[in-house]
Amino acid sequence: MSESYKSVEKQVVVLPQDKAVWQANDGSKEMMMQVETVRSLAKAAPVKIGRRALFSWLRIFVHNPGDGERVNLRIPIPIPLVGLLLPSQPPMNQALRLRNLMAESDNPAKTLETYLDSMMAFEFIRVEEDDGELVIIGLD
Repeated sequence: MSESYKSVEKQVVVLPQDKAVWQANDGSKEMMMQVETVRSLAKAAPVKIGRRALFSWLRIFVHNPGDGERVNLRIPIPIPLVGLLLPSQPPMNQALRLRNLMAESDNPAKTLETYLDSMMAFEFIRVEEDDGELVIIGLD
């Protein structure tokens, strides 16, 4: 692991409120380090991967920032071993989207928290409204 990657990772773990951490100064190389950092932060915990061996979880996530309402419904589906086929990290495009949202946000830590709460291993439906309302149905 390169030293520049380690330094970016340390900055991300602390998540300062400064937006400059997420601005790409050196072009695509720094942006890719930030995307890889986001992917490593969003990696599923070993406990979650073990839980997937016994159950697949149908999740319904609804977030409406206008009234502060958040619904996170988890329904266990007893299908053993299928959950182990689900990816443990988000794909590059999702990590890049999160990195870009954090760069545009005034509060990157809150943006990261909301997005990581909504992230699922396999999404059937994802609807994002212009006013910030988010509805996701998928497996986790």
